[in-house]
Amino acid sequence: MLIFFRYRMDHNDVRLVDDDAFRGVGPEIEIVDMSHNRLVQFKLAVVFRYLTRLRVLRMRYNSLVDIDSPITSDNTLPTVLELDLTGNEFDHVPSESLASLPALRRLILRDNRIYHIGASAFASSAFLELVDIGANRFSRSGAGGPLTIDSQAFCGLEPRALSRSPGMTDWTGLQQVRLDHNGLTHPELCSLMGVWTLVDIDLSGNPLRCDCLLLAALRRLTDTAVGLRVDHATQCASPDRLAGQTVAEALRQWQPACADGGGMHTCDEAPCVVPLSLASSSSSLPSKTGSAVTPCICAVALACALVRIVAWTQPKPRRVCACRTTCLKNARN
Repeated sequence: MLIFFRYRMDHNDVRLVDDDAFRGVGPEIEIVDMSHNRLVQFKLAVVFRYLTRLRVLRMRYNSLVDIDSPITSDNTLPTVLELDLTGNEFDHVPSESLASLPALRRLILRDNRIYHIGASAFASSAFLELVDIGANRFSRSGAGGPLTIDSQAFCGLEPRALSRSPGMTDWTGLQQVRLDHNGLTHPELCSLMGVWTLVDIDLSGNPLRCDCLLLAALRRLTDTAVGLRVDHATQCASPDRLAGQTVAEALRQWQPACADGGGMHTCDEAPCVVPLSLASSSSSLPSKTGSAVTPCICAVALACALVRIVAWTQPKPRRVCACRTTCLKNARN
């Protein structure tokens, strides 16, 4: 029988927490719940530095806009696996703050005010298995446009090996992405193309346009992540001939002929092969990380360059276009 030591401070009208508030608290504490208070700012890694076994941190329904703290070797929380920030006031992914949680597996940012997910927004927590950013732009106020997602938003969450032994490799990687109720018509999914560990994408509650742009991306995702399922409640809002159908049904019936008039769109060959320093200011990494291009990125970029050079030197067969609009564009060029 598992016993978790929990420390509860929820529903207490707490507005401020001192940096040494947990000094002397038993180091065996594994779950801290500070939900339903009035916190606005919080030095995450500083306040909880004494809790060496902390695994779950819940700070639901406060008024948080900042959980930043100086990132040093002493200001990290290496045992935290879940951070729940549901119902706060964040307007961006707190990327720099996530650097203090190197082992994070579950990040929940539901019902905030996030309007944009920048490039490599989650790369500081490379072992994430769940990213939940549902119900943001149309959550409480009902105002504002749809959530926007950078084409490299999920870069840095590609599967990686945890351990290796003869004949066996233990892999970890992103498994669940929740983008429901965000006003999305064409969610940007390119940076998920290399995440073959995906099993669940929740796009429900969005006015999805099930044209070639979306269905081609989902088909490519399902070809890459063989265990992937699109949430059964996800429906098409347009075009009219597919309105009301589930995305899964539309995907089963879809043939890549682009008859709906939309141009066929495919993601770049390697959408995540970019220096992390290109991340947006609202979702960037600490400068000491962002300024460096990792050896993995360099190797992949070199491989892509070699493939393209070989392709250019070969005779180019006549291509058959899947979309009329693409053919006409090529003809004009």
